[in-house]
Amino acid sequence: MRARFLSSLLTLAAASAGLVATSSVARADTNDAPSAGEPREIGVGMYFVATEDVNLRDAALSKGARIHVTRVGLQKGRVATVDVELADGHVLKRVAVDAIRKAFVLADESRD
Repeated sequence: MRARFLSSLLTLAAASAGLVATSSVARADTNDAPSAGEPREIGVGMYFVATEDVNLRDAALSKGARIHVTRVGLQKGRVATVDVELADGHVLKRVAVDAIRKAFVLADESRD
């Protein structure tokens, strides 16, 4: 009786594990490309250029200033904060992504 119960339990666990694996694979295959008007996801290694004079934490940046994303902070599975490196090497920790989206555009990759 106990062996039969254990066998049923293992079968149930294996079936649910397969369901979870299938769900995560299906989710990973979905196209998460932003539609028109939806902000693009910010990631490590991206460069941005300021479109206006802006204050980020303790630094005042002028229009045209370039920043480099060195780390992203997730909250509920979404990028909420970023660490950015300024042109002089100073790193600003935990800058709100909304501030980046509001005052910066993705830099042209051909210009380094």
